[in-house]
Amino acid sequence: MLKWIKILWILSALINLSGVIWLIIGSTANFQRGIDLITTVIMIDIGIPSLLLIVLSVILLVRRWSPQRGGVLGIFALIVSMLLLTPPLYKSVDTSGWLTERVMTDTIQMTTDGHYEYSIEVINIFQRNSYARLYLKNVSTSEENHIRLTLPIYAIHGIGVEKVNYWVKLELTSEADTYILHTTKDFPLSGERFEVDVINGQAIKIE
Repeated sequence: MLKWIKILWILSALINLSGVIWLIIGSTANFQRGIDLITTVIMIDIGIPSLLLIVLSVILLVRRWSPQRGGVLGIFALIVSMLLLTPPLYKSVDTSGWLTERVMTDTIQMTTDGHYEYSIEVINIFQRNSYARLYLKNVSTSEENHIRLTLPIYAIHGIGVEKVNYWVKLELTSEADTYILHTTKDFPLSGERFEVDVINGQAIKIE
């Protein structure tokens, strides 16, 4: 077998293998969530054929198979097939929740004193690396801030989303820039309460 054909064959197999690995890692958000139905279909239609071609290539290369004239055409068909299967593997991956955050938020509200706009942001819901944070925007300065909330977001298995959603409420206290946050009945984790210190960027859970 010509050396350049062998190199091209190996490179094609490696490129195709990288696509399969990308599909698995990307679709599970680096193993932070399970494989969904769409990914399962893609794996069956593209991933498994790719793996079969890769395994076949490895077997033939390890055995140092020396093809005849017709065999060379077969190798080129194998190379072309692996290269054609690779782009769909990359394109089908949703990188949100892994390379980028997947953010779900409720409708922005205003504190009754008119100082802040606020909402709750649920990050990477239905994943093991999920969490929640309070979004705040100072109305007078336009300064934005995020405060982490110790909510068990991993325990959420479903959430209803309407055109307008109010999942949290901020109530005034006697202290400036200090509020009481509570989750509403529309949020799966209702009844949770926090004391929010905007200046120090802290939210302390009220038991």
